Amino acid sequence: MTLEVPDLNDRDYEELVEEARKLIPAYSDEWTNHNPSDPGMAILEMLAWITETYTYQLDQVTDEHRRKYLQLMGEQPRPPTPASAKVELHPPEGVSGATVPASVALVVSESADGNWTDHSHANGADGMFYRAFGDDPSAGDEFYLGFDADPLAGGDTLSVTVDFHDDDLPEPASHGDEASMFDPSVEVVWEYCRNYYALDHEDAWGEFEVVSDDTNAFYRGGTVTLAAPDEWDPEKWGVDEHGLFDVDPGTVWIRCRLVEAGYEIPPQFDSVKVNVVETVHQETIRGEVLQQHRTNEGPENLSDQRYQFEHAPVLEAEITVDDEPWTEVEGFEASGPTDRHYVLDRAEGEVRFGDGVRGKMPDPDRTVVAERYVRGGGRAGNVPASSTVRFADVDKTVGDDVRLLDVDLSLEGDATGGRDAESIDEAFRRVKRDLATPYRAVTADDIKYVATNTPGVRFGRATVLVDSRESGPPEVNVVVVPYVPPDVGRADPSEGFIDAVQRHVDKHRLLTDRVTVREPTYVGLDLEVDVVATGWQLQAEGEDAIESAIQEYVDPIHGYEGDGWPFGRTLYKEELLEILEDLDWIDTVREVSVTARGNATLDSEENVKIGDDSLFYLDNLVADIATINRNGR
Repeated sequence: MTLEVPDLNDRDYEELVEEARKLIPAYSDEWTNHNPSDPGMAILEMLAWITETYTYQLDQVTDEHRRKYLQLMGEQPRPPTPASAKVELHPPEGVSGATVPASVALVVSESADGNWTDHSHANGADGMFYRAFGDDPSAGDEFYLGFDADPLAGGDTLSVTVDFHDDDLPEPASHGDEASMFDPSVEVVWEYCRNYYALDHEDAWGEFEVVSDDTNAFYRGGTVTLAAPDEWDPEKWGVDEHGLFDVDPGTVWIRCRLVEAGYEIPPQFDSVKVNVVETVHQETIRGEVLQQHRTNEGPENLSDQRYQFEHAPVLEAEITVDDEPWTEVEGFEASGPTDRHYVLDRAEGEVRFGDGVRGKMPDPDRTVVAERYVRGGGRAGNVPASSTVRFADVDKTVGDDVRLLDVDLSLEGDATGGRDAESIDEAFRRVKRDLATPYRAVTADDIKYVATNTPGVRFGRATVLVDSRESGPPEVNVVVVPYVPPDVGRADPSEGFIDAVQRHVDKHRLLTDRVTVREPTYVGLDLEVDVVATGWQLQAEGEDAIESAIQEYVDPIHGYEGDGWPFGRTLYKEELLEILEDLDWIDTVREVSVTARGNATLDSEENVKIGDDSLFYLDNLVADIATINRNGR
């Protein structure tokens, strides 16, 4: 239920005059002339006109009012955001060790649809991805990167950019604007080879210091930055003349080794590359004198001084008045008459000062300077991957006199993230949507929603089990299942996954509730199958087909009717028979024998009954596949 907004301006001028005229006899018996010619009536009509004017003003809700309402709710229209993209650098043949400064500007030309060349490495082939640690990552698994030259020549760090393949994965969960609480429990180390003749020796590999890891241990794409060790000297260590892994001699090798396993989704990459930099759609401008809004008569309003940037929108700014620094604030409500405060309108590219009561009012002849400001942002920066990119200063040289003109650039993908400034109407709609989002976990449905919207994790499913007690609050168990690809099998949450969901639920649950997040109980199925094929069938291929069909049916994420096997649902033997009979190469199902491992019971018909927190997985399958002969026997 919502409150009705009152209409304050519900009477016009004539109605106010008539109402006042009716009240005259109640206050004065002597006032009998109510014609417009009477001086008293003239005053009454003037007051009615003033009243109508004020009630009209009171009934208006301006953008400033709405902006203030948003601020009282802890919100404000979101400023523009800049787009970002990864750009791959292709240096001339034989060039290595050159460093491009971070401040170098790029220019993006119009997209050339259908006229672009893919310069990706072999591991970035279109439509292909691979799992760096295999389908079932285990401690000790590793992947190697080989370089035909010293990758750290001329630099103190090496940046390795991973393009994570997530086309077939759900987006990580979110809950309003809350930050991710997910901290992976897996651990990887990066190492360099310093003895090519004794690779299995413990001293053959040294460990890199990881400066930063945007991939969050390969849970997403990003860049891993490695610091050059003090002892780095590939030429001194020597290279096996036959090369490692039968590749060219002289290759410099580094590797990433999995120390602690526990991935829900095996790390899967479209590509791993170097010479990739992050670019942002913005430009820094320094020392710009701002111009005041003026009319033909002079300054627009001395008590409402506004100064305009040359470029808009503005992402951030540092403002001085006659070389004296002023401080940015969201509004002047808490500002005093001597506080050197200003409000920055990022979308319009405008600075507003106080009126001398709330916030100091600078003299109009003062010089207002943006000592530094960053302009950019908006949807215009979301250029497609087919756009042509080049350096703005092509004559600049880096490294050993390498001209930027000779370095080719290509976008790794579409630039994304650029967003125009949010309008007040859009902000109100967003806040209304947010008000409808459950944040307080009171009911079982609330708890389930909060759990499955833990920021930063790719969720599969969850169920909430409430154990009511005679005394004290009930105990609540949240059973969580992470998302895993269909070919991975069991969906086991890692310690980091469970910890992230637990902390998110604890943040939103009632203080007196006892809520525990845990993994499901898995019941393993052992099946013995005796079938007759319609024609000749390889034993191994037949077993694989049967195993895939049954695993697909009981899969915790994708099984049953497509949305995962229901928690606690009984598996009926008759259903297994139907699955086998639906395989077009099976003529007859002679027998299916079912055995369950774990917390389950079998009834007399070999139906498998499980607990409310349980799910299935196919643990073992033995198939006896016979072939029907030409006589049908």
